[in-house]
Amino acid sequence: MSPELARRWYRFWPLAWLERHLRGGDALVLHDDPLILYVFDWVLAHDDGALLPVFRRYRRRRVHLLVAFSWTQEQPGQIARLLVRSRRHVRRHANHQLVFLANTEAERLALERAGLDAALVHQNAFVDADIFRPLAGVDKRFDAIYDARVDAFKRHALAAGIASLALVTARNMDYHDPAYAASVRKLLARAHWYNDPLAADYRSFSMAEINACLNECRVGLCLSAAEGAMYASAQYLLTGLPVVSTASLGGRDVLFDPAWTRVVADDARAIAAAVDELAALEIPAETIRAGTLARMRVHRDNLYTLLDRIVTDAAGRSALRARWPDWRASQLKGDIDPAGMLARIERLAPAAVRPR
Repeated sequence: MSPELARRWYRFWPLAWLERHLRGGDALVLHDDPLILYVFDWVLAHDDGALLPVFRRYRRRRVHLLVAFSWTQEQPGQIARLLVRSRRHVRRHANHQLVFLANTEAERLALERAGLDAALVHQNAFVDADIFRPLAGVDKRFDAIYDARVDAFKRHALAAGIASLALVTARNMDYHDPAYAASVRKLLARAHWYNDPLAADYRSFSMAEINACLNECRVGLCLSAAEGAMYASAQYLLTGLPVVSTASLGGRDVLFDPAWTRVVADDARAIAAAVDELAALEIPAETIRAGTLARMRVHRDNLYTLLDRIVTDAAGRSALRARWPDWRASQLKGDIDPAGMLARIERLAPAAVRPR
């Protein structure tokens, strides 16, 4: 059942029957009372049917939704659409308060000028630094790696000048274009594919497997002109890889340090030259990682400031600061059914599970 049909019939059809037809989605439980959920914009825009049982269960409570962006939201048309969706959501859920988490200062200012509540909290502050880290004793096999789904906006052609290139990819069947993937594989015929998206035995890698791939390479690539903040950009840096990037919208450059990143023209020769330069510098991986963690801490502090604004109890605020490592465990990944989502919230936030 589509999210729109779920919204339309939710009040009238038997709840147990309806929930079997909802897809589920992603959420992160940050606090129990008041209930604070971290969600991505696409969940509310396209898949909020997944959260309807949660919203219904807590309909008499104040629910704070911290909404992160999967794509840049700086342009006037994007802000206007976001404002419409935000107002519509609050009309349907009067006890909800939305705070949008901007990845750039320009994005935050644009949101606030439109009258939306916003905070500068970069999505890559949530990248797991325990998984993405340098590994001792791993030989460098390739000069550069591009961790990106094989989609046209990722502009793989810009990597064509790199002689020693590796690729790792995730294949989302909603966006998978075999013809484009075939064209990329032909263009980058010399490249090594850790997981070829056209192979019969293709599989997505775990985060630990991706980290192992990154550790075999010298430089990470970021080649899109616009997207979200690009998790892979932070994963490179936490692994200790310097980064070559094109200019972009979305905020990945917020965590960049000029000592180990290069932002170059949309030109394959310029990108290859920057890869050669950074690879030759041999910057210690731990230096890059430490500098990245310091930049990430700024955004974690911004998040804590926001949570302090919401959670008025001093003991609650103190507990939040001790819970950062646990938040990863509270993430709801993929198509988790509504009953599973509610069970996870109740298990992680026992003080909040008794609806009022």
